[in-house]
Amino acid sequence: MPSKDSRQPGYLKIGGVGTGRIFQHAHLPAYPPFLSQARLVGFCDLSPERAEAARSKYETLLRERAEKHPEAAEAIRDNIRELAVYADLEAMLEQVDAVDVATHARSRMAVAAAAFERGVHAMVEKPMARTWSEAGRAAGILEKHPGVLCQLNDDNIFDPKYRLIHGLLLRGEIGAVQLLSVIRGCPLESDSLLPQEITALENGGGALMAYGSHGLAGAFSLFRPGGRPVKVEALDISLRHPVRTVKGKPFRMEVDDNAQLKVLMENDETGDWATVFMEATICGGHIGLGREKSGGQSSGYLEIVGDRGMIETLDESRFRLKYWNGGEEIIPVLQFPAETISFQTEMKSFFDACRAGAEPGFGLAFGADVIAACGAAYLSAIRGAAVTLEELKDYSRGFVADRGDGAEADDAIILDLLRPYREAGALSRRRTARSPRPTPPARRSSGAPGIRTS
Repeated sequence: MPSKDSRQPGYLKIGGVGTGRIFQHAHLPAYPPFLSQARLVGFCDLSPERAEAARSKYETLLRERAEKHPEAAEAIRDNIRELAVYADLEAMLEQVDAVDVATHARSRMAVAAAAFERGVHAMVEKPMARTWSEAGRAAGILEKHPGVLCQLNDDNIFDPKYRLIHGLLLRGEIGAVQLLSVIRGCPLESDSLLPQEITALENGGGALMAYGSHGLAGAFSLFRPGGRPVKVEALDISLRHPVRTVKGKPFRMEVDDNAQLKVLMENDETGDWATVFMEATICGGHIGLGREKSGGQSSGYLEIVGDRGMIETLDESRFRLKYWNGGEEIIPVLQFPAETISFQTEMKSFFDACRAGAEPGFGLAFGADVIAACGAAYLSAIRGAAVTLEELKDYSRGFVADRGDGAEADDAIILDLLRPYREAGALSRRRTARSPRPTPPARRSSGAPGIRTS
């Protein structure tokens, strides 16, 4: 294995950390077109078998590309010779320029921080952290290493629909934005969820973290430059289905499965403000705003109201631009297989930033704001009132002061914020043990008006 100092110049060497489902099915296919800019060379996972499976799959993808693009055959052969599986993260960090972090959420910031300390860039899958304090700790390490970069890899931000709409907003097509409404999620019978995505300490939350972080990242990106989240109010955060099927097995929920909230956005440059309404769900069927709507990424509900007009999603291939002074326009959205183009675009953005030595458009601070907004929503549900991001940060600092700036404080924050849903799950368990009667309809708890308990 060549030493880090003898790496071949001209392209970035990338190491994949956490080589499971999202990495194999979404990240791997995005790499082959970028051989001249960046090459995936390392695979590190707690499971050596999973890392080897990813390496083998990527070699197959490279060979398939060589058949279709003979001009790239030599570069592909060179890349295949570089492929290596690592059981130890430290060893891989000595061999790469950047890491693609797709571990469970619990480990993402720890892996990124380890990379920063060794001068290695990182792009981190969403949600990039479970708590704001977790993201803040990594940000403190990043600040000590000038020139090292970090990007939030949330494909909503780089989705063609969002990028097209962002351009329209920058041109002022609908004037100053007043309200953005977005729904992200999946139906109750979805087979896309994994247990670690809806386990409190693994993912930091339920629907709000699994899909809400997606929806908020996409929404916040549309307010850039200048726009930032300031205050969050939980309208209703619920555990509606205490027991469900996940990957074909019964799964007892202890996290939220539906969340509705609103976020106050302020623009530091203009002083303008707007509201984001978001619903995140992993139990579908009742997705609201007056009528049932889809929460899918491409076909999901997205409506933006400005003082001159509005933009609304019609389906996965079209949206409508409507002007208040009359007239409307139907705008097509380019279609691509699955989410390939979103992942390719986010990777190109990261590679370009690394090569230019420039901060990515959506870095660690942006990702930390998304996580802070999610935490503020959970805290708002407990307090029954709107919570500013600064209040959420002060709340988090209290745990850090008591328990140290580490995993113990992060876990305590999560358990405290998710206590109502854990208690709702436990209540359901006790009822089930006593009697086979069905669980009563959901109701709000008297002490926390933003929480539906059971």
